Amino acid sequence: MNRSIALQKSDVGVLLALQLALIAVAVGGYLFAQGGGAAQAAVYGGGIAMLNTWLLGRRVLQASEIAKTHPGQETMVLYVGVVQRFVVVVTLFGLGMGWLGLQPVPLLIGFAVAQLAYFVNGTLIRARAGTQVERLR
Repeated sequence: MNRSIALQKSDVGVLLALQLALIAVAVGGYLFAQGGGAAQAAVYGGGIAMLNTWLLGRRVLQASEIAKTHPGQETMVLYVGVVQRFVVVVTLFGLGMGWLGLQPVPLLIGFAVAQLAYFVNGTLIRARAGTQVERLR
């Protein structure tokens, strides 16, 4: 297996772990402040975000593999992935708020809090890169 692909898989794993930790904090807050119904909605919203991250990671790995054999085609794979993730997220939001009757605000907050993991992960990567640059000096 290519080292860059292994690195990408571990990056997705780290991102999913960060999302899980942030979702746990949001769910705990909702459980304490508003009870089980709000916490359940936050879990559902966070789960949507985690599924979205997993789908993104899968598409990026697929695009990396396609780029090796069919350069230029990887862009189409990524575009298809964007549409797929959009449809999945909108459908799951609709199911959660409509059919399941989950509270909309905690659901959206759970989703948004999980998205903060991208920011946290980026900050951690920049901090590690800065540390490595300092070691080289």
